[in-house]
Amino acid sequence: MQRVIRDAQATPEGMSALQAKVALIQKHFPATVASLFAVPRMGSGDVLEWWTELGGQPTPYVDLNEDAQRRLLQTYEVRQQSLGQLADELQKRGQTSAADDLRSLLGDPELDKLYSLNGEPLVVRWHQRPPKPVPPVIPVAPVVPPSRRGWWIAAALLALLLLLLALLAWWYLHREKPSAVEPVAPVVAPIEIPAEPAPEPVLEPEPEPEPEPEPAPAPEPKPVPPPKPVVAAPPPAPTLDNFACRKKAPNAVVPQFVVVLDTSGSMEMNIKSVKADEDWFFGNELNKYLDVSRAQRIFTKPSRMDVATDSLEGMIKGLDPKIDTRLITFAGCQSTPDQGVFKFADRQRLINGIRGLQPNEGTPLADSLAKAASTVDGRNNDAVIVMFVDGEDGCQKDVCAVSRQIAHQQPRLRVNVVNIGTGGTSRCIAENTGGRVYSSTDAAELGKQLKLASNEVSSNAKCN
Repeated sequence: MQRVIRDAQATPEGMSALQAKVALIQKHFPATVASLFAVPRMGSGDVLEWWTELGGQPTPYVDLNEDAQRRLLQTYEVRQQSLGQLADELQKRGQTSAADDLRSLLGDPELDKLYSLNGEPLVVRWHQRPPKPVPPVIPVAPVVPPSRRGWWIAAALLALLLLLLALLAWWYLHREKPSAVEPVAPVVAPIEIPAEPAPEPVLEPEPEPEPEPEPAPAPEPKPVPPPKPVVAAPPPAPTLDNFACRKKAPNAVVPQFVVVLDTSGSMEMNIKSVKADEDWFFGNELNKYLDVSRAQRIFTKPSRMDVATDSLEGMIKGLDPKIDTRLITFAGCQSTPDQGVFKFADRQRLINGIRGLQPNEGTPLADSLAKAASTVDGRNNDAVIVMFVDGEDGCQKDVCAVSRQIAHQQPRLRVNVVNIGTGGTSRCIAENTGGRVYSSTDAAELGKQLKLASNEVSSNAKCN
């Protein structure tokens, strides 16, 4: 730490208040921002001294060249913006006194008190900010009445003024009035996703008697006397690896299809952002004020939500018309709303509703998976869940344990995981249920991958 100047003109009054302001800045900011204001100390002979933790030779602003002066003022302005944002944040928290102390330090720099230490701005004697200038009072010249000899001049001016007022009134009454334009009512397209009652966890297949076009399988047991090994050996549990048609199952029905769409706040981040960006932004709410450029870069378009909606739209449009789509979204850790089931005729309305969703709050990954599984059968009939997510469960739940339970209780339920962005996700969901993991940071590439998944679902619908 080094001394910059000795201020013999200053008094020690209010020293504790000045040091309190410096301590407030040092509490909330790193050294690069906190070092903007020099630290006041009492030196020998009760002379106020200004010190700094910055290294280098202090150079007064007036001794810098034009380019160095410009860069120093730019850095000073960035530091001031950070102080102003912190003051607003403290005001929201109810810390009015601390916010007022910070605002007292805001303002244009006094160049005679500004120094440069290795390109970093340093302000000394900042406790002596000049009062706001008072606008000067403009004297009004007294009105001198005209002399009797100039009364006719005053009368002529008055007549001219009256003539001008008359012309102005005539123009106003006879001007061409603009035609009234009817206001255009704003087109409001509310997201109306019908809330249909959730089905029972176990759905009995609806009987759909259809004539069997191939009566050949019936006489096959007669000519072949030893079919017992084939009949006695139970068929393996369906794995849904390729969604092959089960022509030998007379009660086969259209597979149930559910989409789980992550609507947590992190879905607003740029598709290229990584987990380190999430940890930085959500780890400390003041970080966005300390590095404004990084915060802006993290939330540039296209967002993860943009890529997810584009890919999901292509997948829905590629489904077989027989497939109905159920949508599950997030509402923080409190709930996972079931937006209802949409038939083929309602698909465009479903897509419009998805594009109107606003990401917010946490990531209840395990709860949404359990909710989606409870809406399908998965025991006697095929079911598929596709989860569009961008990270791990953020609500302290074990999503791997939930997926293992689903695999045990609903062996004909497959869960595919679409990993949006470069962040990690719980691969165990797909691994435990025989599903797949799709990962991409590009909507077009991801759409090609998901086309295969939609074809798999649709192929089972065509078994009927």
